[in-house]
Amino acid sequence: MDILKDKKNIIIGICVLIIIVLIGFIGYLSKSQSSEKNNNKDSSIKITNNQDYTDEVAVNKNENVVKEDIKQLNINDVATKENKYELTVLGSNFAKIINPPNTSGYYSYYEAKEDGHQYLEVKYNYKNLSENNVGADDVVTMTIKYDNKYEYTGFSVIEDSDSDFTYTNITNIAPLTTGKLHYLFDIPDEVANSSSSIVATIKCGSDTYIINLR
Repeated sequence: MDILKDKKNIIIGICVLIIIVLIGFIGYLSKSQSSEKNNNKDSSIKITNNQDYTDEVAVNKNENVVKEDIKQLNINDVATKENKYELTVLGSNFAKIINPPNTSGYYSYYEAKEDGHQYLEVKYNYKNLSENNVGADDVVTMTIKYDNKYEYTGFSVIEDSDSDFTYTNITNIAPLTTGKLHYLFDIPDEVANSSSSIVATIKCGSDTYIINLR
């Protein structure tokens, strides 16, 4: 009888131990799934186009990796990142000389000096939605690709309070203020006069946009 009683106690003890282990394992799985869910919260970018519809694009994040998501823009689309910026590409044009909006009196301009070259000008607005000043030369970098093969880099300038050009590296954009900027690319006449595609890639912090200029 004592032997049977001992065996019964052993079996009961093993069952209790198995139950405790199972409860602990279920708790661990629940905690792990909750942690993973929290780590994968999305920060969203809203793109509103000139046909008045809104496209929500999520950028997935976890502890160590931010997945780059390239977003398509059209002229006059507004790309908004909460507490960061509003970006709007207004248009582009080709010219040997790029003048500012205000050409009365003395003003700054840019002229392509090399024979057979001219500028491609891309106009865009950047509204600073953050709580601090941002350097105008830090908000956007841009490249263009012609005919899906030839890549060009350029430089940015910004309009001052008199609608004249000034340097981005000495200009800040204050919170809730819109900077009116121009990106200039020195390109051969062949690129300007061709009908082949020109696609701009715009980097805004960790965000990347592409826009078909032609």
